[in-house]
Amino acid sequence: MSESGETPGTDPKQARWDARYAETPAPFGDAPNQWLRMVLARPEVAPGSALMLADGDGRNGTWLAGHGLAVQAVDLSPVATAAARARDAAAGVSAERAVADLAGWAPPEGAQWDLAAVLFLHGPAGLRRHALRLAAGALAPGGWLVLEGFAEAQAGGAMGPDDPDLLYGADETGGWLAGLEVVEALTGRVVLDEGPRHAGEAQVLRLLARRRG
Repeated sequence: MSESGETPGTDPKQARWDARYAETPAPFGDAPNQWLRMVLARPEVAPGSALMLADGDGRNGTWLAGHGLAVQAVDLSPVATAAARARDAAAGVSAERAVADLAGWAPPEGAQWDLAAVLFLHGPAGLRRHALRLAAGALAPGGWLVLEGFAEAQAGGAMGPDDPDLLYGADETGGWLAGLEVVEALTGRVVLDEGPRHAGEAQVLRLLARRRG
């Protein structure tokens, strides 16, 4: 062990998320993301498959699999992914799950999905840009991209990253989504009720975009 308490060779970012997802109760609750549910309630959004980037402990991917979608999920944390697999088993569903850093992960050649989601992925701008381009590039024609994260106006708030550079700005709905048509984009105050770490009023960015058919 190092003086910081981490095992030598352990990715500090991975260790931080492992510790967070080991918390009880689940840090972000058990229900699926509110914005994702709102999007899937639209009659025109009827995907048969989904790519979930940074799916955490599976509350979103498991829910989608329970609605009949073929799910591919990726997350950095082995602890979160183990919890997601247990959640899948308890729900009687299956999902393909991979433990990987999104910065180095790529989908199988030729793979496409009807929906790709990036939900509360907070990292440096380069990682956010890469994740959104990865999600956009993995969409089948007519496929949907769903994004939600804390907006720049949330800086200094009771939840979300302390570093304002990790928050979402207007550029996330601009040049990062080449080839997609923005169907809805909003930045403003909502009330989150998604576990102890996402509870209360917050400033968020929500986006729904579609790949041109």
